[in-house]
Amino acid sequence: MKKWTNLSYANVATTSPKAHLIASEWATSLARGGAAEFDADAEKKGMIPLRKSTANLLECPISDVCVSSSATELLSSLAWAIAPKKGSNIVSTKASFPSTVYPWQRVSDEFGAEIRLAPHNENYYTKPEDILSLINDDTAVVTLSHVEYACGQRYNLKSFTKAAHDVGALFIVDATQSMGMIPINAKDSGADAIVASGYKWLRGTYGAAVGYISPKIQSLSPGIIGFRSHKDIWNMRAERLEFPEDASRFEFTTIHFGAALGLAASIGEITDIGIQKVWEHDIELTNMLIEGALASGLEIASPTNDKERSAIVSIKIPPGFDTGDVVKQLQDEYGILVTNRSGFLRVSPHIDNTTEQITFFLDSLQEILN
Repeated sequence: MKKWTNLSYANVATTSPKAHLIASEWATSLARGGAAEFDADAEKKGMIPLRKSTANLLECPISDVCVSSSATELLSSLAWAIAPKKGSNIVSTKASFPSTVYPWQRVSDEFGAEIRLAPHNENYYTKPEDILSLINDDTAVVTLSHVEYACGQRYNLKSFTKAAHDVGALFIVDATQSMGMIPINAKDSGADAIVASGYKWLRGTYGAAVGYISPKIQSLSPGIIGFRSHKDIWNMRAERLEFPEDASRFEFTTIHFGAALGLAASIGEITDIGIQKVWEHDIELTNMLIEGALASGLEIASPTNDKERSAIVSIKIPPGFDTGDVVKQLQDEYGILVTNRSGFLRVSPHIDNTTEQITFFLDSLQEILN
């Protein structure tokens, strides 16, 4: 079996071994006997471990946390629940990952709201003041990726919460590119909702995601509903629907419970280490990465100041080289996983990586470019 050096957690994590074992054992139990080892009661309580671990990570009550299959699913449900009306606007950025904006575009097309997207420069950097300038008294929602996927720019959640709330708007955050890497205190951020898929920095696998829904908007009727939306899922009567009185009202159906149980364990590993220590480790690796790239004469597209940086470092590949070809060569010849995003070579190390692996990457990249 080939050994990989995964420096691309912003793409897909190397799944936590513990999370993989739990997810695999769950799938195997179904293969043995269907619901024999995962009965109705287990299914009813199947989201609880992940809700608990996420609440610990975000320092919020479990009642403010829900579980889903993907961040996009939660954003779509929130978009239809909020349903911005004609004459209102939704503010985001052109640099956003499409799933951060698409759900709002869909409801805007339906109800006649306006989408306002702040521009970015050649490095995919968005000036915060350009976003703030789009917010006015007609703004219904401000929605941002906490960290932008292409260049790793990190936004100050508190400042955008204030800007949104000052005009009576909601602030919705896609933290798929930050949760598990950057410390987030959900209540302290002031955000109305924070969602994240589990297969990146949280070190889970595909098929599980988490969401923080602030008490302020927990009375909303979710835009996506199913049998699990009722407060007692096994009291199955089609003539009525009573939502739970907490964030779990945004849970609506069966999911890959193995992925959810595994993600609970991988988040537990992060909280056991301490999210601040994880952040410091990741920054140490990216400091080394940036210094090494600059010493080799390469340019960095990502912000490097303490207020806006993250563990995503996007490197500009010199003219005469194709970034996609360099990425492929690193994988095929050296077993190093990085990604081509917006023409940049994007490197995103995490808690499983070491300084030796950063040195290996820098040396390998230099061999290719030489």
